[in-house]
Amino acid sequence: MNDKLCFVLRSSRKLFTAVIFCVFLYVMFRGAYEEKRRKERYREYLKEAYGSFSDREYRPEDMERIARYYLQQDGGNAIDDITWNDLNMDGIFALMNFTQSSSGEEYLYALLRRPRLSDRDGYMAELERHIDYMAAHESDRLDTMMLLNALGRTGKYSLCDYLGYLETLGVRGNGKHYAGIAVLVAAIVLIFINTSLGVTLLIATACFNIVTYVKEKGTASPYVTTFAYIIRMINCADSIVQHGYGAELEGCVSDLRKRCDGFKSFAKHSGMVMKMNASTGNVDELLFDYVKMLTHIDIIKFNRMLRLVRENRQEIEELVTAIGYLDTVISIAYFRAALPCCCVPVLTEGRAVPLVVEEGYHPALGNPVPNSFSQTRGMLVTGSNASGKSTFLKMTAINAILAQTVHTCAARAYSGNYYRIYSSMALRDSLADGESYYIVEIKALKRIMDAASAEDEAPLLCFVDEVLRGTNTVERIAASAQIMEKLSQAGIYCFAATHDIELTHLLEGSYDNYHFEEEVKEGDVLFSYRLLSGRAHTRNAIKLLEIIGFSEDIIKRADDMAGEFLRTGEWSDLRQKPS
Repeated sequence: MNDKLCFVLRSSRKLFTAVIFCVFLYVMFRGAYEEKRRKERYREYLKEAYGSFSDREYRPEDMERIARYYLQQDGGNAIDDITWNDLNMDGIFALMNFTQSSSGEEYLYALLRRPRLSDRDGYMAELERHIDYMAAHESDRLDTMMLLNALGRTGKYSLCDYLGYLETLGVRGNGKHYAGIAVLVAAIVLIFINTSLGVTLLIATACFNIVTYVKEKGTASPYVTTFAYIIRMINCADSIVQHGYGAELEGCVSDLRKRCDGFKSFAKHSGMVMKMNASTGNVDELLFDYVKMLTHIDIIKFNRMLRLVRENRQEIEELVTAIGYLDTVISIAYFRAALPCCCVPVLTEGRAVPLVVEEGYHPALGNPVPNSFSQTRGMLVTGSNASGKSTFLKMTAINAILAQTVHTCAARAYSGNYYRIYSSMALRDSLADGESYYIVEIKALKRIMDAASAEDEAPLLCFVDEVLRGTNTVERIAASAQIMEKLSQAGIYCFAATHDIELTHLLEGSYDNYHFEEEVKEGDVLFSYRLLSGRAHTRNAIKLLEIIGFSEDIIKRADDMAGEFLRTGEWSDLRQKPS
């Protein structure tokens, strides 16, 4: 009976072990299968998404993280915050951001914020070759995107933030940890000489090592994320180097190869450190945890990695840049494929170079109306509200930025110079600083005037929407005329929208006049959004009052007053009875 029971128990244990083993194999293979399917589905998504804009959504904290790399760079020709916000460049960035890594999206953002002022180093020409290659080689493009996707993003903070946080750890030597190991070994040896003294020393040393380990690990653990991303970057770069591309991409690949060679010793210490914050609860891992507590071996390796990161900080940042550049190249290819029409800009240095845009449009609009122009000096644009003036100014400014950053324009053709670009457009009262709209506006204009006065080889391209709209008519026209005249000097291209027809007469010797017009037809307002030569002549604001339903006597008297002013230059008495 006992033999039968033992046999049943043994059989049950074997069966249970076999079931557990099968379940383990199933979970393992199922996980591997699901991961493979996930990668296949994502690759297919990337393939199908080519030719469309990115639909990724961003929280304010996402944009703050992405901007950190740009903010930590030195100087250069930057698009300032006022211009960036005027043009909603966050939205343009979101349209084209198909980058798969933090390195990529931070590089792309920084690229858009710093338009180049020349191509003397050949950067633009090389960028163009790389974009063309990725656009033409689908398999290489998708393979690279999958490798970059495995690198992924850093999470809450940017990599430059993480690298900066490592500096707060200070210099961490391993002397005390080696001393702890030495005392532990000495205690074990002492047991064979003086058992009681050896055991006492062993217990005391073990307790001290465990207590200090917990403290040291608590300090080091938050920074393991930084090391993990650096390791993923090294692996990603190595995979890209091993992939094999055409000769057109050799310069980019060789740059990555050079960066990878300097980090071979870094990966050697990574295995144990990467597991510092992870434990599956296996018996062997639990036992090894006690070994680590007694010897601090993972802390020692952490400190070695920390020293290597500090010694190679510049090389790490260059690796971030190299990977970010390649990721950005692919995003630009996606952006070009998504645009209904695009061109490679022709950029030439020299103040006499005209700015020419052929069928340019705003890339964020669903059904844009293209416009063309050729300017050797500034432009005044008139027209009613909603006729297209502001959109036209933004279209021109955005295309100038895109030309000098991603070497791509939303136009049939674009040619011009390398410009310093400023705007004063979408301003508002500053409640936080207690400043009125007018104060905010004149401060925005002052920075443009300062840029106009600066000694710089690159010409100034500036955009002003409704000059000094925050003050009364007489002072607005007088001050606007003087400011605009100042912005008409050689080397400055000022594009301004205004409702003040007087300015078009006062400044016609310095600016070309263009306008947008609308048609009031069958009780509705129709806009063509076409840029037309000359100043606006239509007066539809009063007609709009009629469409909305204002009384006939208001419409009649307002129309008579406006007509009288245009004839005589003087306003008639409001108390005058209609004839």
